[in-house]
Amino acid sequence: MKKYILSLAAVAMATTAMASDYIHASAGLETSHLWRGIEVSSGLTYNADLSFSDKNDHFRVGLWGGGMFNGDYKEFDYYMSYTNKGFTASVWDIYNFSDAAPGNHKIFNYKVNETSHFIDAGVAYNFGATTKVPLTLSWNTVIAGRDRGVTGTKNLYSTFINAAVTAYDSEKWNVTPSVGASFALSPEDGIDGNFYSAEHNFSVVDVRLNVTYKLKIKNYPLPITVGGMWNPDANKGYFRAAVTLVNL
Repeated sequence: MKKYILSLAAVAMATTAMASDYIHASAGLETSHLWRGIEVSSGLTYNADLSFSDKNDHFRVGLWGGGMFNGDYKEFDYYMSYTNKGFTASVWDIYNFSDAAPGNHKIFNYKVNETSHFIDAGVAYNFGATTKVPLTLSWNTVIAGRDRGVTGTKNLYSTFINAAVTAYDSEKWNVTPSVGASFALSPEDGIDGNFYSAEHNFSVVDVRLNVTYKLKIKNYPLPITVGGMWNPDANKGYFRAAVTLVNL
């Protein structure tokens, strides 16, 4: 009996160790949810991520969710990504089913003029992973779904490009400024605008400064990020604070 119990314990420990290589989870809180120049939520918001990867963490598939505690904002996304030596390619199915969001909010409805979903595909390269250059460049394009413009006759292929620099990084602090711009790869004839801008085919929509304090409580990490986001195109600015509570 003792040998049987020890064998079960050994199997359980091995399974747990193996699971830690393949299963990843995180959760946090933020005062608002800011995304590519847009204030998606305007109050206290929770977010959580659950993903599965190969042992080397190159390929991942996952679920991401977020919402305001009063229910005004609700989002549920699916994604897959590949990362290797600073390069990342990803595809996200982004589903914002908040009451104020466009679309009919039916989760399995992907009809182009009805759906609340949009499919975002992107690539990014972190030069700091292979060189001493602390720069990350990214390109993301909405390839399907809720990106139909004013007339609703075609997909605009709205694109967001971003450059982020790690200006300072130490044991306790990280400072990262960034700038992002948007444009439509297939704009409507005679009509300006894209997913991120109501009036311009090309404009700077996201200028940020994020500062993270790498707080630890008895060796448990609780990083806190504060920062500002400015949208010159919309003439708006936002301040946000966030804390990562779980990162497994």
